This record gives sequence, structure tokens and C-alpha cells, in this order.
Amino acid sequence: MKPNKRTPKLFIGLGNPGREYAETRHNAGFLVLDRLAQSLGLRFKKPFFAAWMEAKDRIELAEGEWVDLILVKPLTYMNASGAILSRLLKRHQLDLDSVHVVYDTLDLPAGRLRIRKKGSAGGQRGLASIIDALGDGNFPRIAVGIGRPEQKSEVVAHVLSVPTGEELRNFNTGLDQAAEALQELAQSPIDMVMNTYNVKQT
Repeated sequence: MKPNKRTPKLFIGLGNPGREYAETRHNAGFLVLDRLAQSLGLRFKKPFFAAWMEAKDRIELAEGEWVDLILVKPLTYMNASGAILSRLLKRHQLDLDSVHVVYDTLDLPAGRLRIRKKGSAGGQRGLASIIDALGDGNFPRIAVGIGRPEQKSEVVAHVLSVPTGEELRNFNTGLDQAAEALQELAQSPIDMVMNTYNVKQT
């Protein structure tokens, strides 16, 4: 029996492709999607001629109601994350209302989450690229805190390095909670998810 109602949701994680970046703070978006894919039993694949990796699932909400879930990791490097948007949306016949983005932020302590319905890039260049591609910032997003170094000159080294010790434990807790929050966003209103995860402590 074909589903009567299908709701597509596109979750885009921001990061940099390549083994050297895999576990770095700046790859929080990729790492969250990896955790979500693992919990759903999904594997990422690269479609032919596509500049991204994707994993797909269908979640039943109720009799005849489904969510078509698409997880995407751009392969264009962080600062050009939005370059895939036009082709990605056309390939899956999606509109802008389906877009959700998960990314790292210096503005929160390691592992803390912030879910918003819309907003500016706040200096996050990957998010800025997504906003430029879509034409505005009117889309839901989950920010995963990575903390801010004491010196501004250390920001690049900070985001492109791997956390250790207690910071790593907090970071991993935040990644796990963000993956849980995304799974709930696939099935529940965003206000409900915000009320739960914006107050959680790591």
C-alpha cells in the first residue's frame, strides 16, 4: 500500500571531507549525521556526479503518514557548503521547507546545543554559504558547541584540531544529543524539540 502523506526532511551536516579532518571540531555536522545514520542502520553513498554523500530512510509516523529522511554531507569543503543546494534540491524534488542544517559553533561551550528556527550565520562560513545559496536564513538549524580559544589568532587551529580529555567527552555527548534531536525533528514539531534540547546540559 502506498503512503497517503509523505513529508520530506533534508538534514545537511557541515564539515570538511578527508581523513585529516574526520574527527576535528569543525566536522561536528558530519559527526552528528554519522551517529544518526548508525542509529538508523543507514550507510552513506555518493550518488553519481554528485558533490555530496547521502543516506536515506523512510520513517512511519502513523497509518499512511511517512517522513522521507535524507542525510547529506557536502564534499565541497566547509566554506562552499551551499554550492550543492540547487542540484541537491532538484535531484530529490525538494523545496526549501525541507532544509535543516547541523554545524559547529564557537559561541557555545563544547557539547552544548542550540536549536533555532532561523537566524544569521553568526560568522560560521559554511552556514553563510548555505544562507547565500537559499537566499535567506529562514531554515531550522542545530548548532553544536566547540568552545572558543583564548586567542583569536588560534581559532583556525582550534576548529581544525581534535578535542581531548574532558572537552572530548563533552563534545561527544553533544554529538550524541544532536543526533537524538535530529531524529526527533524528523518526527516531532520543532518547538517540542527546542524545549527539550535547548535546556539540556552536557
